[in-house]
Amino acid sequence: MLGVSLSCLFLAQGSAHGQSGSDDVPRLEPSACATETLSELGAECYTFHGEENWDEPNGNHVKLPVGVMAPDEVRDVDDPPVFFFPGGPGFSSLDDRDYLEQLRKDVGNRTLVTMDHRGFIHAEPALECPDYAAVSPYHNIIHTPAIASSLDPMKRLESITGAVEACYQKLKDEGIDVAQYNQYTVSRDVDEIRQLLEYDTIDAFGSSTGSGTVLSFIQYHPESIRAAILGWPWFAHLRNRAPVDEFYTAKQGFTDILALCVADDEACREMLPDWFLAIDRTRRALDGRPHVAHVEDSDGSETTLYFDGAAFLDTLYLMLPEAYAELPSLIRDVEAGDYARLDDFFLVDDYNPEPEAPTYALGYFLAHVCNDMGTNRPGPEDSIAAVQREPGILGFEPPWLCAWWGEDGDVPVEHNDPPVSDIPALAIHGQMDPCCGTRWSEHVSKTMPNLQYVEFQALGHGPVNECRSTMIDAFLADPHATVDDSCKDEVALESWVIEPPE
Repeated sequence: MLGVSLSCLFLAQGSAHGQSGSDDVPRLEPSACATETLSELGAECYTFHGEENWDEPNGNHVKLPVGVMAPDEVRDVDDPPVFFFPGGPGFSSLDDRDYLEQLRKDVGNRTLVTMDHRGFIHAEPALECPDYAAVSPYHNIIHTPAIASSLDPMKRLESITGAVEACYQKLKDEGIDVAQYNQYTVSRDVDEIRQLLEYDTIDAFGSSTGSGTVLSFIQYHPESIRAAILGWPWFAHLRNRAPVDEFYTAKQGFTDILALCVADDEACREMLPDWFLAIDRTRRALDGRPHVAHVEDSDGSETTLYFDGAAFLDTLYLMLPEAYAELPSLIRDVEAGDYARLDDFFLVDDYNPEPEAPTYALGYFLAHVCNDMGTNRPGPEDSIAAVQREPGILGFEPPWLCAWWGEDGDVPVEHNDPPVSDIPALAIHGQMDPCCGTRWSEHVSKTMPNLQYVEFQALGHGPVNECRSTMIDAFLADPHATVDDSCKDEVALESWVIEPPE
């Protein structure tokens, strides 16, 4: 809202909405902050009430916590607020002070509006499926049964599909219209909140899958947005492709890292003269003789973890920012039959027999991933064939899981069409982010001509450095100007590890 203080807004809305019936939606009510962190940061907090199904209202509503954080000093009263679109999908940042303070630093002297989207842990209903944490490749990271429970890919597949089916059925039994939890409906929620806060337009800042939601916001509410920051973006328009396709694209990125080592260091070239073949040879070695580790379970019994070639690629995909400097030596040792580095690589000492994901509503994680596929959601025969062709996707991409989700999301038929827009946008990528590299922006820029993108050297998913905040601030000040990216290499690459292990 231009030229009106947030404190006046707080009082005005309290009066206006107090006259409405409690079932009137949409509405925005002043409320206690959803977390202590929002209170400590001085946020003015609200609860948004909206329809669960915007297109066919049926009496079911959603309630979302909203926090509005004004800057200490207003830079320009005409600056639109920055609405943050969280990622995960399903990751709540409302109780993460460091995270929110970094966002405030990024947006400078501008108002930051943040919230838990529908289905998140502080929303009502929250789509909670805590049992999924024990099998999820993304929340149990390296030791999920999908990666390490067996040497048989079909058994690994079966260890997770039942949890997906059970999560869907749990949510349906709770009376939740599961198909309504997707980027289309989230975009409508956000635009209703924009209107209730009386902002003419917003700037949007997405994180990971939240950047995909920003693209949906641009698609469905183009008049409501001035500019967009696409942070380390994971776009539904691309991730919904067959997971094998994206798997091999990421695998190619691992070889690019080895090529970088060879170009930088002659000793690396001598150690890996066949670097184009090295990733496949390492995988073949581990398929022939898997790495086996024994860990203690919560009841004191012993559990065996199996790490084959697919587990190697899955782990590298998840851990590349931490592992890239040692990767050339790791490959050399494995090919030579020396597995001394593998306990550290596979984080065996960090095994957790009872994994949790406390900041995630894991039912929302699955709902978002699967519902946004629309009619592109695979069937069991599609996913089984994909795993048979490439077992590595078991720990790589979640879309294959959606074969065991109960229904397609309620999204428009054009939901997965390429985004077409001339809205200015800045995409931020990390060089060591195999999930969400610059190939995503190269693709999207074909239909978004005013998209600029930058890759930060040596950083991974969610890169944090001074350059990030400097560039975001400059872009928001003038979204149509060419952003100065000269600081993108301010973080140096780690020295390559090429000596034998001790």
